[in-house]
This record gives sequence, structure tokens and C-alpha cells, in this order.
Amino acid sequence: MENTLNIFKRSALHWLCLFFFFIAVQSSCKKNKDQKPEYPAGSNENVNTWILDSLKRYYYWNESLPSNLDISAKPQDFFNSVRNAADRFSYIINPNDPSTYTPNNKNFGFDYSTIKEQTTGQVIGIIKLVLKDSPASRAGLKRGDYINKINGKQLTEANAQTLQNEILSSDHFTLMIAELNNNTWVDKKSVEISKGVILDQREISKVIESDGKKIGYLYLTDFSPGLANSLTAAFSGFKTSGISDLILDLRYNSGGQVAEAAGLCALIAQGVNYDKPFITYKGNKNGGVKTESLGSAATFDGTVNFNTLLQKNLGLSKVYILGTAATASASEVIINNLKPYMQVILIGETTRGKDEASFSISDARNPKQVQWEMHPIVYKLFNSSGIGGYSAGILPDVPVNELSSLPLRQFGEIEDPLLKAAISQVTGKAIAAVNNKLKQAKTKELAVAKVLLDTRIQAANSSIVITHH
Repeated sequence: MENTLNIFKRSALHWLCLFFFFIAVQSSCKKNKDQKPEYPAGSNENVNTWILDSLKRYYYWNESLPSNLDISAKPQDFFNSVRNAADRFSYIINPNDPSTYTPNNKNFGFDYSTIKEQTTGQVIGIIKLVLKDSPASRAGLKRGDYINKINGKQLTEANAQTLQNEILSSDHFTLMIAELNNNTWVDKKSVEISKGVILDQREISKVIESDGKKIGYLYLTDFSPGLANSLTAAFSGFKTSGISDLILDLRYNSGGQVAEAAGLCALIAQGVNYDKPFITYKGNKNGGVKTESLGSAATFDGTVNFNTLLQKNLGLSKVYILGTAATASASEVIINNLKPYMQVILIGETTRGKDEASFSISDARNPKQVQWEMHPIVYKLFNSSGIGGYSAGILPDVPVNELSSLPLRQFGEIEDPLLKAAISQVTGKAIAAVNNKLKQAKTKELAVAKVLLDTRIQAANSSIVITHH
């Protein structure tokens, strides 16, 4: 009996040892399976693993990320391979590598449209925007100038994009400014432009008196940090002048900070206060849904005091906004998110359609292993009434094409087609043409048959609403 008991004990001990061995092996296998391999810092595998982990947490479309990925690919190629098909605007850059940036005209300070001209059939460039104190302005370029040659090469339909790329990839280039003489384009002067530093652009503001009304006009290039605070002087002038209406010119404004858009709204609309809901962010399951008040959005970075904005507030019930296909991101937030507060009349063209927001994601580890910086779409945007969904752009209430009347006028001149239409909306009357015969002659000589490319619209494609969440 004792011998049998001993055999049973040895057998039980044997099976118990096997059981614990099996559990240990299973645990080890599971641990090895779950544990991610470690890759050398700076390697494509290391960078791409960080990209994927970040996207799984923040990316709006994180639940549809593809599987079976090649993590040995170059980081930009990898990032583009995992972007959702509906994602038009997310991007990734390496701040230490300029080749990873999308080329643009920011270092030169001008934008232009390339058109096919109706009368002569010739392809010509029209300068649309020249930034103040920029290489372009210092070289003498002006809004409304015409270009017929780039680096000595005549503009054509076939080479328009190639010549634009030459500008973007160079530090120095030459433009030939042309003029139309007896239905023939002739060279006027050669302009050389080199890359240079461009400071923040100030607003253009003025008071226009028309048909007994005082109308405020405000042109803004972007929504850079500190804008709302800098606008308090202009709005103080509007209040002192006793304006009854405001025209907000965002035709080339490709956006920027939500905070500055909120600050501008606080300067314009009636019935505003700190706690008024302003914007709703809808993210993935991790981000959830967040509604932010007007005051919180406008003051999060401490650049402006909300009471200061309220002191300059115009208390308007209606605003007229000038927009084009280059009007994007934070500019569209202004258009959409003012609507619960007041009547918004959009004049011009359908806007770009950026109803999404991003924030910068970089490696927060110490020491940092990844030098890349991501700007993925994190949120879809809605106003305080829950209205958003303008990815196809916001349609104008009053359609106007600024190229319908040439030459282009300077910002704030009442003969500008967009501004003229806005003033007509304010007063209910058509604006009499200034020097009508000259205007009709120039319009008859020069008309747009086809727009081939627009550098400002291309720049708007790379802009994203920037939020602090």
C-alpha cells in the first residue's frame, strides 16, 4: 500500500512539473509574440513603428489602418501607404531635411494664376498676391502684373507646370513682365527674384462709404498666432467710425490657428460671451467628441485677453465674406462657425473644403529616437449647431469670379469684382463704374478662356486647421 502511494505521489509530481513547464512555455511564447522587436534608432523600421503606433492612437481613420505593412520602407512612402483613401491633407516631414517639405512660394512672397487668354490664345501668368516686404515686392512685382516668360522660356499650356516647378525648386529665377499692346503681348521688363525672409503680414483695413453707409473692409492673409490681438486696433477704428456692416476678405487665406479664428469671431458677432459654444471636434474612439467654448478657444495660448476682444466687439448680425478656392481650413471655420451667431453671406467661389483638424505629433521620448514630425488628420469639425461636413467646399451665396474683370484691382478698391458685389449686397444697389470706358476697353481686350494652374490654390492644399488639443 505504501509503495503504491509513493508511485502515485511521484506520478502526480511528474504531471505537476509538466503542467508548470507547459504554462511557462506558453507564457514565454505569448510574451515573445506580443513583444515588439527593437530596431536601431533612426532606422526606417524604428521610425515607421513609431508612425504606426501614433496613428493607432490619434488618426481619425485609425480603425481602417492596413495590415501586412512594409516597415522597411522610407518613412514618407510608409506614411503615404497607410493614409486613408479619404484623407487628402495629412502629411509628415523631417524638420532637418528640406527635401521632405512640399515646395511653395513662401520664400518669394507672391502667387499667380496661369491662364489661357481668350483674345490672343496665348498662355499668360497673372500676379494675384504680392506679400508686403517680400523678395517679390522688393523686386517691384504688383498684383495685376502679367508674366509671359519664366527663366527666359515662353509660357505655354505644355510647360506651365514645369516652369512653376522650376520656381519652387530654385533659389533664384527671372520673370518677364508683359503688357498687351494692340492684341499682342510684348515684353515690358525683366524681374529677378531670390529667396528671402518674409515677416508676418499685417491686415488691410479701411472704411468705405457708399450710398450713405459706412462699411468696414478687412483683408487677412492667414490666421497666424497673435492675429486676434493685433486686430483690436483695427476693430477699435471700425467702432469709432460707426460702421454698420463688415466685409471680411478671406479670398487667399489658407488658414492657420483655430484660436485666431475664434478670436476674430469674438470681435464680430453679436451676443458673444466666454462660455458660448464655438467648435466641436469629433475624433476616433480615443479622441471622442469635444465641444469648446468661444472664450476657451480664443485664449488658450495666452496671446489675447477675452475681455479686450469683447470691448472691441462690433455686435453685428450680418457679415459679408469674400472667398475663393484658395479659402481654406481656419477661414472655413470662420464661415461655418459664425453661422449660429449671425447671418453669413459668402461672395465669390466655392471654398477649398477642409473640415478637418490636425495637431503636430513628434517623438516625446528622452532621448528622442525619431526626428520626423507628423500632421495627421485627428478631428472632423462642426459648429455649435452640429453643422459641418463641408469637405466639398462651402458654396457661395453670391457667385463671382474675380478673373471675370481684368486687370486685377488692388485689395480694397471698389472696382474689384468681389468687393463690388459685396458692397452691392450691403447697399442693395449696383456700384457705378469708375472710368467706365477705360474699364470696358480693358475687359474687352483681355478675357480668361481657361485657368491652367493657381499657385495659391496649390498652397491651400497643404494647409490644415491647427488645433491645440
